[in-house]
Amino acid sequence: MSLLPAVLRDWRGFFFRGLGLKRLAVIIDYQNIHLTARDTFAPHGTPAHETLVHPVKVAEELTARWNELNPDEQAELATVHAFRGAPSNKQQPELYRATQRQKSEWTRDRRLQLVYRTLRYTNRPNVPPREKGVDVLVALNLVKLAASGDYDVVVLAAHDTDLEPALEMALADGGATVATGGWLGCKVLARNLKLRHLVLDGAAFIRTRDRRQYYDPRPAGSSS
Repeated sequence: MSLLPAVLRDWRGFFFRGLGLKRLAVIIDYQNIHLTARDTFAPHGTPAHETLVHPVKVAEELTARWNELNPDEQAELATVHAFRGAPSNKQQPELYRATQRQKSEWTRDRRLQLVYRTLRYTNRPNVPPREKGVDVLVALNLVKLAASGDYDVVVLAAHDTDLEPALEMALADGGATVATGGWLGCKVLARNLKLRHLVLDGAAFIRTRDRRQYYDPRPAGSSS
């Protein structure tokens, strides 16, 4: 097994700490953050695919907000872990291709780890597919990164109250500072834990938008 990944990780940690910077990790419940932003800032009825946010840009905005609020604890964005449901290639081939294009584009930034989990479909008519198990993956990742010793600050970007127990566990068991982040005027998680909360406003939403056109309703292989 190659030791190179571990060596590079340790070198980056030495570099950041040598500059006096904390290593900051952001974990994003992508669909929750995306749709909450759409519902909060976009005109009513705007299609979801027209309000995409770039996960790395969201993380960079949260990092900038952390540094603004914590001048004595300046941090550098070290990694971004984003989790989202993905359409089935069989059930929704056009949307499947769109999400694969997004993944290809977004992961050009090597700080991003993007994890897809196939949506759950039912046989009932007019019932849209739903995410299944994404919140569990987010929760496990939060606790893991907080306890890993690799990061000084771990920020959870989400408004889903199902993740509150994971925040409590990460705070109790991890060595990292745990914080939350999200959109202005939206649900703040685990207020009872008195975590630092990073707020992104409408201007930040505009800066994080991904305006590329990923959705193409034409059948695969069509050129007309």
